[in-house]
Amino acid sequence: MKEFFDFISYHNTWENYAMAFGIILLVGLIGRIMVGLEKKYLRKMAHKTPTRFDDVLINVLQMPFVCGLVLVGIYVSLHVLVLPAIWEEYIELSFKVLMMLDITWVINRFIKNLLNSYLLPKVASDKESKLDVNAVKAIQKIISGCIWIVALITAISMFGVDVAAMLTTLGVGGIAFALAAQDTIKNLFGGFTIFVDKPFKLGDRIQVAGFDGTVEEIGMRSTRIRTLAGRLVTIPNYKIVDSEIENVTAEDARKITLNLGLTYDTTPESMQEAITWLKALPTQISTIKQDVIASFTTYGDFSLGITFIYYIKSRADIFETQSQVNLTILKHFNEKGWNFAFPTQTIYTVK
Repeated sequence: MKEFFDFISYHNTWENYAMAFGIILLVGLIGRIMVGLEKKYLRKMAHKTPTRFDDVLINVLQMPFVCGLVLVGIYVSLHVLVLPAIWEEYIELSFKVLMMLDITWVINRFIKNLLNSYLLPKVASDKESKLDVNAVKAIQKIISGCIWIVALITAISMFGVDVAAMLTTLGVGGIAFALAAQDTIKNLFGGFTIFVDKPFKLGDRIQVAGFDGTVEEIGMRSTRIRTLAGRLVTIPNYKIVDSEIENVTAEDARKITLNLGLTYDTTPESMQEAITWLKALPTQISTIKQDVIASFTTYGDFSLGITFIYYIKSRADIFETQSQVNLTILKHFNEKGWNFAFPTQTIYTVK
């Protein structure tokens, strides 16, 4: 037993090792208790308050706080042990770098949660806002990237690396890299242009680069469109920016041109009555606009032509409205005895 209590390894007694191990266990236990308290009590209490800021703080501090606590525990436990001087230097430096990264993690999560809790719901509900959901997400990614780049540069400088000299060296290779990645850069600028200019948004039906479909995702590199055939198409952003974009969803009304042909035995009075009735059609069908055009336009080879132009209101079911209009016209014309012409020829034989 005496030999056990006199045990020394690498200048440390068993008490040193036991204390270091005990500190790590204690910190781990405290971290576990904090996570349990947060899930059981703190989060429920935060949900009951009228403000969302306490919810943001809980989301931000949950994991970074536990990780920071564990780092402190490991740092303290290592200082209980007798270690070589060179190890002490590396431990101090590593602890500072890891704590700095943990704080960066907190800052990044704080900004992300603020945008998600305050700005994103406001943009989603405000149709007149100059920003949209995709723009907020893009801003979120840009801010997050900048924060981590600054943290990385700071961490490298803490290890004694000359950051200015390193950036100068990288600048020479950066030119070659930029030339090799010019398509990617064009896509990123194209994505930024889409977010700023906003020619379309998620859920819009657009026609671009020969494709017609609904926008499902707008990314920094590409945009995904679900075509009318049900296929998912990924288009690089620079191609979208360089192409003509037709936003079908943004149209105020869908123009429909209908050519009707009545037989040549139709009287002028019947023709005038048909035109007058067509002009009054919006009073019967609520999904078409009032400004319709109906005119006797042509003497065809086998019919008297009426051109009927009407506009389907925005957000109305286009196919259902067209079907309703066509059925209403067919029913009324049949009731009135106004016959639709079909291609016919009359042949006179001279004997």
